[in-house]
Amino acid sequence: MGSGPGATAFSRLREIAAVMARHGFAPTMRTMPLVRAFASEDDVARRARPAAERFAAMLEELGPTFVKLGQILSTRADLLPPDFVAALSRLQDQVPPFPLDDVRRTLAEAWGLPPAQVFGDRFASFDETPLASASMAQVHAAVLKDGRAVVVKVQRPGIAASVRKDSEILMLVAQLLERVVQEASTYHAVDLITEFKTALHGELDFRREQKSLEAFAKKNAGRPGVHVPYSVPELSGGTVLVMERLHGRRITELAGQPDRAARVVERLVEVAFEHVFVDGLFHGDPHPGNLLIDDEDRVAFIDFGVVGTVPRETQDRLLTLLLALSLRDVDTLARIVVRLGDVDSRVDLVPFRAALQALLDRYFGLSLGEVATGAVFADLVDLSTRFGIRLPREMAILSKASVSIDGVVRALHPRFDPSAMIARRAEELLRQRLDPREWKSGGLRTALQLGLVVQELPQQLGQALLDLERGHVQVTVKSEALESLNATLRGMSMSISGGILAGTLVLAGFFTLDRAGLTQKFAPLIAGGAFALASGCFGVAFGWYLSGGRLPKLTLARLIAGRARRVEQRTTPTEAP
Repeated sequence: MGSGPGATAFSRLREIAAVMARHGFAPTMRTMPLVRAFASEDDVARRARPAAERFAAMLEELGPTFVKLGQILSTRADLLPPDFVAALSRLQDQVPPFPLDDVRRTLAEAWGLPPAQVFGDRFASFDETPLASASMAQVHAAVLKDGRAVVVKVQRPGIAASVRKDSEILMLVAQLLERVVQEASTYHAVDLITEFKTALHGELDFRREQKSLEAFAKKNAGRPGVHVPYSVPELSGGTVLVMERLHGRRITELAGQPDRAARVVERLVEVAFEHVFVDGLFHGDPHPGNLLIDDEDRVAFIDFGVVGTVPRETQDRLLTLLLALSLRDVDTLARIVVRLGDVDSRVDLVPFRAALQALLDRYFGLSLGEVATGAVFADLVDLSTRFGIRLPREMAILSKASVSIDGVVRALHPRFDPSAMIARRAEELLRQRLDPREWKSGGLRTALQLGLVVQELPQQLGQALLDLERGHVQVTVKSEALESLNATLRGMSMSISGGILAGTLVLAGFFTLDRAGLTQKFAPLIAGGAFALASGCFGVAFGWYLSGGRLPKLTLARLIAGRARRVEQRTTPTEAP
């Protein structure tokens, strides 16, 4: 076998299949003699763990691209059950550090310097032992020539090519799954992988993180109780990011100081609310490792690889959604969710409202401690997906950020219920935005847009009439009856074509036997091959006819349910007679 790109991709696919088999996600492969022969006791113990834990461990073993995929999937409560979301949220992105010579070469390429001059030319000191090492990059502490203490984030060599190869494999798998698996089509697997590729390639470009850091610092300048590190633009680039080094403690270290923890936690929740509904820019991954507390009790945010943006229109809709939840206004909640999402087709609001009412009834009267982390929002997202409403990616990022902050609240200040404060702030902010005195800029913008519409209306109307007169207007009619008829005709044409081909092959087989006879060396083999092909063509044509031209897709839910029943039957002890 060659050593080109195709051979490399095939080798990677084979490696992925082997890892899936070891973790119990390829039951067909697991029964193969070769795989069974090399299965160790560790593999057997590994398969006995819960599926969610095995799935997370499998992604960790497959490498950085799949770890990042798992981290992104942990934000999609609409795609995975809660136990999978919880397991993926705990994925550790830590790998052994790469050598200092690779760090020096990466910095030299980024700055256009000889490798031997990198450290002495830019730094007063550079710590050779990394502070952290992850799959995408590692971080070193350093001191600049002007005395500023900084951290230097350096991209791992070769990671871009590895991510590109794995993401292309994932795209091929997603395209295949959409063709044969019902759930893959329902949840738009190709769109999900496209979103993943965009996010991952953006994360590989450190200039994007630098811009997010600068925007976040600008939004929080002068805001009490918050500290955002500055960046060093002249030393940062696509593969290197240099920023202020923060000295502080993890927020979870306040656990033994209830008064101080309460003060910091309440400020954190208020600041997080302002990030979303005032700034329109929020930290997408505020887990305890990314939240530091300095000596002034300021919350310092680090790691801006994931940042969410919320446009003003979406802010207003989210404010309305929060108030609708607090007031249990199902009608408003249903309409806001529809407007927030991307709808595949017309949504029937009557059953959707009924489902939302059942959801609110389930959580009515429960306190924060009685509601599972992120349960309300996760159920809302899942419910929307079942009714064909796809919420935007920012909603998924906001959901994960809310879950992370909720976890900090539970750990440090369990008596605090942020929902009351959030509802109060949402009402205040919505009243402020509805105040006529605040309409000056918004009213002017609306007037400009209305004036533009009035100016363009005669021209657009004239163009429409001209197209109609010239016959350039096309009307597309969609009808289930017409689509069914079209599918039936395709099935009939396929069946007829298959039947003709099968008949031709049968005649060719008999013709061969008639002319050559059974005594000729290859005549029976050729005739038998023709008969076999004819049988196959006839089977395909008949199956296509029975399916009406629509081959059924696999349904994972049925397969999983059937497998669960078989496992239960094997593990249930039989009663003695």
